Amino acid sequence: MRRSRMLSEKENAIYEAVIELFKEGADLNTLTVAEITKKAGIGKGTAYEYFSNKEDMIANALFYKTTEYCYQIYEQLEKEETLYGKINLIFNAMEKEIKESNCLLKVINVMSDHSEISKRLQEMQANKKQEEVLPADMIRIILEEEVKGKQLPSAEQMTYLGMEIFSKIICFGMFICDNTINKTVDNQVIRRMACEGICREVTAVTGI
Repeated sequence: MRRSRMLSEKENAIYEAVIELFKEGADLNTLTVAEITKKAGIGKGTAYEYFSNKEDMIANALFYKTTEYCYQIYEQLEKEETLYGKINLIFNAMEKEIKESNCLLKVINVMSDHSEISKRLQEMQANKKQEEVLPADMIRIILEEEVKGKQLPSAEQMTYLGMEIFSKIICFGMFICDNTINKTVDNQVIRRMACEGICREVTAVTGI
């Protein structure tokens, strides 16, 4: 699988500025082009050479960074031979990312609201290129590899399993956010139980 297209120096500066502001807790709906370009160290006029408006700028930054993050995980997934190993790798990567910035869950939340940025992100998701990997794509790839060469489950079964895995990933992320503050239980135990639960569900539904 190929990587997303390379960015120009100025595009990358804008994307990095958006992500840094996002990590710092900026409200994307009230964030201005002036704030982004100041953070990026470029002029407003330069930004408009690449993007039509603020929403386009922010959505492109979030989409690109999410696909790059998922691509990095995907490269590591290819080294794992078992379903448990692949899911555990995703959980480990999520745990590290959430402890550092919690950016991924924030992006997922943005994609589910009703803002102009969300609408733009949804359009980009619907029209994305094959090489652009999002969380749902990783789950689909994992499932397809798990049943490769075996009797294929129905479309309904594959959809259900995709929902099951994605929901557990989101729940695990929410758990990490809470447990980082409260530290009431062992992350490794919860991660192991979640991985085992997903494996059991896949076996129960597919018979594999």
